[in-house]
Amino acid sequence: MIKQITYNDILSIWTKNMPNMSLEPTSAMSCFRLATIDPNTHKYDFVDHYDLENQKFTPTFWGAFDDDKLIGVNSGHMTMDRLYRSRGLFVDEAYRNQGIGKKLLLKTSSQAYHEKAIAVWSYPKYTAWLTYAKAGFNRSGYSYNFDWIYSEDGGVNTRCINVYNVAEIDKLQPEKVKTE
Repeated sequence: MIKQITYNDILSIWTKNMPNMSLEPTSAMSCFRLATIDPNTHKYDFVDHYDLENQKFTPTFWGAFDDDKLIGVNSGHMTMDRLYRSRGLFVDEAYRNQGIGKKLLLKTSSQAYHEKAIAVWSYPKYTAWLTYAKAGFNRSGYSYNFDWIYSEDGGVNTRCINVYNVAEIDKLQPEKVKTE
């Protein structure tokens, strides 16, 4: 059964099982990376974009239960430009490969749609990618193409998105260029 839970409920799972995750209820991370150009070398680079305004939205937390046992979690919140961030997906190892992660993502996507988001996006690990793909997330589309990103701790992640309104996504112009 999937039902809404509290931040304290999800925090206990995140703290125990996701040591590299930011433990705030919301995230400042933006979906699209910014293109920067070095004025001296004229080389482009894409950098993560963080906006503290993203953290002002109210999050929703979801839990998957086996009777009274919390076996999986995910959360989500609106971000700027009416994009909804899905974050913190975790399913207990004993319950994996049963579609629970997909159900949690679909519940989060449903919440995003209810809140009138134009898309829901996330930043999953490589090992979780197939779950996201099965829930309708994509790494490329009309105006975006997300790469795999290697982190300092050896992890591999990618941004992905499930678009509800293609015309609105195209208007966002994700690759805004700024000079350093």
